[in-house]
Amino acid sequence: MRFKRSILVVFVALVVLVPTALPAQECYTTLDDAVWGNPHRSFNGVPIPTIIDSLIPVGDPIVIGILGRSVAFADGGEMCILDGLPGGGRPWALTGDFVDAVVDTDCVLPAGFPVNNKGKFKNALLGETMALSLNCRLDPDLFDLDVTPVMLTVEALPGEDGLYGTADDSLCADCDTMTVRMPAELMSAFEDSMGIDPTVGDVLAFANTSLGGGETFGLTGKTIWHAVSNLNRAFKRARFLVSAEPETIVPIVLDADGVGGERANVGSTSLSLVATRTASGAPALHLNLPEQSYVRAVAYNIAGREVAVLADRVVPGGETVLEFPADRRLPSGVYFVRAETASSAGTARLAAKVVILR
Repeated sequence: MRFKRSILVVFVALVVLVPTALPAQECYTTLDDAVWGNPHRSFNGVPIPTIIDSLIPVGDPIVIGILGRSVAFADGGEMCILDGLPGGGRPWALTGDFVDAVVDTDCVLPAGFPVNNKGKFKNALLGETMALSLNCRLDPDLFDLDVTPVMLTVEALPGEDGLYGTADDSLCADCDTMTVRMPAELMSAFEDSMGIDPTVGDVLAFANTSLGGGETFGLTGKTIWHAVSNLNRAFKRARFLVSAEPETIVPIVLDADGVGGERANVGSTSLSLVATRTASGAPALHLNLPEQSYVRAVAYNIAGREVAVLADRVVPGGETVLEFPADRRLPSGVYFVRAETASSAGTARLAAKVVILR
């Protein structure tokens, strides 16, 4: 009898003191400003000019800037947006002597509005802010997405409908994870100066505040541009959010017999994970805790469906085994384990990506 060799690979990411729940493998859609500015491109088979036209209905313009110093791109002004993207040049506040201008079918930009001789927005922050405004209309769920210092995204594959960003999309198990980092000073400004945990909509509003010359708490236009640009590329075309705010990712590889698992001490705390196999051959994560804690750990498949609850109990300090079900053999594939802990020292969250090959 021939036995197939099995390998268990675990990628571990630690999140410490995160009070809000993460979306369980939500898929979002964004296009970058180069795509939004290309009349020859399409998305899901629909030409970009047609998409822009559908995103700006009568009475609902895209407003850039803040009250008293803004430009509203109204219905009929879609070609001005298409011509202006992608933006370039220094990311700074809008120039020119205008007050709440409106751009419509005539495509007349206010005097002093930053464009070059080809009609392109001569302001990188303006270009990225316009792109993010369009993205939040293309995918309305994006607006309320919580922004964290680091987010991990994975490419989505279209389902039977052949379209990206629809309900039957699946996570690409063989694709690399993209790390999206937000500027630390921007995150600090939201927390320390504004007292909020930002969403994508908050970052968009902050970018418009910067363009309108409002209070930016000492942040430069370049820093804000960097944040908006990263969000526009975080879910390019369609990508799943698989984890947020990890401090590091450590690979652990077991040999074919499931022994020799290397301990991964992740982050600066005493929390850690170890990958092993149990006597029955089931994959397991050993969670090391500094003290007695409540632990809830759930495993999901790549479609975001729960496949097993590995723990939902109070455990003593030390090592706790988070074992995949031994009563049924999970097929080869990618699984995600989210473990949340709560103790007298606070709360923490661990996210593990488990690839099982049989």
